[in-house]
Amino acid sequence: MLVSRRRNCLNGGTRQEIVVLSRKQLIFFWGMVCLPLVVIAGLGWRLAHHEHDMARQRVQALLLVRLQDSARTIDEYFHQHERRLQVLIESVGDDPNRIRELVRRDPHVGQLFVVDVSGALLHPNPAGALNKAERRFLGDFGELFLHNDLLPLGATGDDGAASPTSGWAVRFRGPGLNLLYCGRLPSGRLVGVLLERSRWIADLIAALPDTTAAMNSEAERARIRLVNSNGHAVYDWGSLEPNEDASPLQELAPSYPLSSWRLQHFVDDEAFATLGRGAYFNLLSILGATGLVLVMAGGWFYREYGRHVREATDRVSFVNQVSHELKTPLTNIRMYAELLENDLDEVEDDHSQSQRAHLKVIVEESQRLSRLIANVLTFAQKRGDQVALRLRPAIVDEVVARILQRFDPTFQRRGLEVVFQPSAGAQVEMDVDALEQILGNLLSNVEKYASAGGRLEILTSQPDDFTSIIVTDDGPGIPARHRDRVFKPFQRLSNHIADSPGTGIGLTIARQLAQLHGGDLRLIPSASGACFEIRLHTPVAESEALS
Repeated sequence: MLVSRRRNCLNGGTRQEIVVLSRKQLIFFWGMVCLPLVVIAGLGWRLAHHEHDMARQRVQALLLVRLQDSARTIDEYFHQHERRLQVLIESVGDDPNRIRELVRRDPHVGQLFVVDVSGALLHPNPAGALNKAERRFLGDFGELFLHNDLLPLGATGDDGAASPTSGWAVRFRGPGLNLLYCGRLPSGRLVGVLLERSRWIADLIAALPDTTAAMNSEAERARIRLVNSNGHAVYDWGSLEPNEDASPLQELAPSYPLSSWRLQHFVDDEAFATLGRGAYFNLLSILGATGLVLVMAGGWFYREYGRHVREATDRVSFVNQVSHELKTPLTNIRMYAELLENDLDEVEDDHSQSQRAHLKVIVEESQRLSRLIANVLTFAQKRGDQVALRLRPAIVDEVVARILQRFDPTFQRRGLEVVFQPSAGAQVEMDVDALEQILGNLLSNVEKYASAGGRLEILTSQPDDFTSIIVTDDGPGIPARHRDRVFKPFQRLSNHIADSPGTGIGLTIARQLAQLHGGDLRLIPSASGACFEIRLHTPVAESEALS
């Protein structure tokens, strides 16, 4: 149970009231504030992270479009070469000198070669006179003609489909990638052109954006790099100078014959890091606003809680003070009523009989009021953990008989037959006041609810170091649906004003006192009426043990 304590401080003569939260209440309070923030932070972080990923994907898509534009420029360059080289191939004849002249006149051509239908190399002829460039060509690419790697151009496959009559061939020789363009003539001959590597690379770079112009025109800091198959940069443009260990945000392979190369796009890491920061800023703003609202709401609840605690404490204090104040005059009323009853016993006349009946009502009602006050005080002390047992040697059967004697006038008037079967006559260590209050609460319920007469049976026994007291009546009993809540404070079977009066704390106090006494009070199922068992830990008194 969460309990708040109040501290009264005297500060300059002024009484100050401070409500101190218990540890569980503080945990609950901070949990109420922090848990929503944690949930919102988790969801917001996921949303911001998702927004950052989406922004990254959008940027990558934009960069891919730019790389595709550069790739189309490269493709267009090679398409132009294809058209020019196709014209050159068709103009090649059989004269070797004519072929050598074409090579000398065209700076783009590194070498021309002609292969007949059977795959034999006609030019440059390995058996004829060769110049230096032709010998170097045969040294680098002679195995192409030995293995007939270029013959499929223009041939018909097993499925009847004809292969292209012209196309590119890629070979890695010497410094790197070498490009050959081959075409098969109607005569069946295969004519090929080895492009001058340094020239076609220079022409390709010239077709791409100028570095200086790109640096001056690009608003954002970026770099596009063309990388060869060895991972070396062939050409790049843009205003950004990426680090050596920087990774491209997007890359794309151009079409054949440069499919082994890569176009890479680099962006400024700092500029890219800002992507999605707006979502994180919004998240922090929301968390700040939500935290402020929760703290204000928590402060308001704390203040209201403190106010309710102070009011409840004042009410409890008032009840305790009133109860204590009532005990003294009530004790005097009972004392003088009993003295008056003794005086009336000495007077024997008809008028005294009527006065004795009236006086008996006063005594009974004062006794009932005493039990109510005792319950209120015990309940308040129990809530404040102030109840303590006062053990002393006593006999349980004598306590039960004494309590029955107090209720005897009321039971006789209601026609209730009382059967007491005592079997707990040993002197044991017990709190007599606690047992009297437990029995008083149970018998008070019998007094209220068993008003139509019947039978009240009390059986006592003392197994081992425990005392068992079973109280059974023939009243209306307790419905099964209410048996779990009859021991809870302020729980009554009916709150209707016409029903039997009560505070709803009698059974609660009885069970708490029994448990404090090392036992329990439980409701035993019965065919009719109500049956309670009181079980108390009552070790044998030392004087009884010695005897």
